[in-house]
Amino acid sequence: MVKKIGIIGCGVMGSAIVRSLDGFEISGFDVNREKVESLGIAIAESASELVSGSDMVLLAVKPQTYRVMDLDFGDKLVISIMAGVPLADLPDRSVRVMPNLGALVGESVNAWAPSGAATEDDRRFVREFLESFGVQIEVHSDDEIDKMTALTGCGPAYLYEFMNSLLESGKEFGLDEALVKKALHGLVSGALKAADGEDFDVMISKVASKGGTTQAALNVLGEGWGNSLKLAVKAAYARSKEL
Repeated sequence: MVKKIGIIGCGVMGSAIVRSLDGFEISGFDVNREKVESLGIAIAESASELVSGSDMVLLAVKPQTYRVMDLDFGDKLVISIMAGVPLADLPDRSVRVMPNLGALVGESVNAWAPSGAATEDDRRFVREFLESFGVQIEVHSDDEIDKMTALTGCGPAYLYEFMNSLLESGKEFGLDEALVKKALHGLVSGALKAADGEDFDVMISKVASKGGTTQAALNVLGEGWGNSLKLAVKAAYARSKEL
């Protein structure tokens, strides 16, 4: 049973995950000691000390940092949230996870894939662990993790880019920026709740009546809007492979 969790790397994502956890003894190590101190958890003096005192290790460092680390994880369960580091480059008993920015508010989309050495108990723990700060989506390979990285890991930035364009349009209309921001937050929240699992094409048809204002806008966007986003996702996927 996992009782003691150690985290190596206390950046934005690692810190967000730690703040969501409850019921564990948590310790951390980061070259910037102040990051660990800000979390109010036990501080390890070295990465090796942290590993030796943990039941499970969360790797939240950058890939290039991990590749120069010389650590013996033994038979401990390792959960990696590093982009671009395949299961073959992780310890035998490991799980690769791609969370997203929703972790900051306990609503992360967590795609994950286990190594062949991960036990059924490991998988059960990982599901519960990931659900403590969002939803868990089990996939079956490094390639599927890379694809989910491009879709959901990078996804918040696509959404913010979309909202920023709407914000700029509102400002060009002469509307107050704070008013538009409030409206856009409500727009996204309400639209997703209204969809509730329905096909997006169906939802578009509910908004866009023939000859109406929405259809006029969609006519301008045409196929270019969707094709550009697909190309962007493919670029993110290719970059994930290169890391």
